[in-house]
Amino acid sequence: MPFPDLPPERLPGSPGHMPDHELIADALEYVKQTGYRDDPDFPPLPDVPVLGQSGHVTAHDRILAVLEYVRDNAAGAFSWATVSNNPTGTYKGDDGHTYAYYLFEDDGTLTVSTAGLLDLVIVSGGAGGTAANIAGGGSWMYGYYPLDAGSHSVVVGAGGPGGQISLGAGYPSSVGDLQAQAGELGSRFVSFTSSITGTEVEYCRPAVSAPRPNHGDGGNGNNAGSSGVVIARTRLN
Repeated sequence: MPFPDLPPERLPGSPGHMPDHELIADALEYVKQTGYRDDPDFPPLPDVPVLGQSGHVTAHDRILAVLEYVRDNAAGAFSWATVSNNPTGTYKGDDGHTYAYYLFEDDGTLTVSTAGLLDLVIVSGGAGGTAANIAGGGSWMYGYYPLDAGSHSVVVGAGGPGGQISLGAGYPSSVGDLQAQAGELGSRFVSFTSSITGTEVEYCRPAVSAPRPNHGDGGNGNNAGSSGVVIARTRLN
């Protein structure tokens, strides 16, 4: 079933306002049937009002309620996954929702009990440094990824060795097939910041004179790079 036609943009007072309501109702019905068919909390769909009837305002209110619900509750394959591991920590976000995160500093297993979306940060080990070179931080990937139910192997890459003739590359980190692969001579010279644990942390810093170690930092001088990390986050409510 293709997505229904959406109404065109219209100027206030122009004809076609009521047919627009029919198109909106068709589109919302499509959203409900494709993403929220089994959701008992999905708001009631608007009736198609007749111009001038008191139900016209109610229809607008219901359209707003449905759109707000869709905004705040991801549908179908994009619902949040549930994880059976014991969480490393939980916190309440600025959006009022409670999140749990699972932090891996060593190899392990992430067990997803209900398939869905997880927020992931995957950081490889940082490059090892030499006396003559500044090593780059680890490679990284982050974002929202759908994971199937089941056990997913987690690999946390070690930092690259220091004191080599050339920069010692760090080792990759991964969750299942998702991998942050270290570069040939360490990796990117660009760090990134994430608040996935509820606290803002900078990862993958090139080793200048910054305090160490953070996960994925490059080695300073002849030091080894820092090990990577894998962090998964899901929403509890």
